[in-house]
Amino acid sequence: MVVAEILALVIVGVFVIKNKNSLGWWLLLLGGGLNLGERLFFGKVTDYWPIFSTGIYNNINDHLIFIGLIVVIWEKWKKSK
Repeated sequence: MVVAEILALVIVGVFVIKNKNSLGWWLLLLGGGLNLGERLFFGKVTDYWPIFSTGIYNNINDHLIFIGLIVVIWEKWKKSK
């Protein structure tokens, strides 16, 4: 799992280097990096925020990744117009 996270961060890092002004890619890198840090230091990623009344929990890192993805999609859509 850690190897896959590192590989994903390297790939996102390449996109950050290519798109330095893209907030979305930076958020993806930050959220993924924080998840990797938790996994390396604590052995797991702790999910502590409930998502409405679903019984599903996540953490701020997951929110950063989700928001980053939305921003990247929005930026790509905006560029294509």
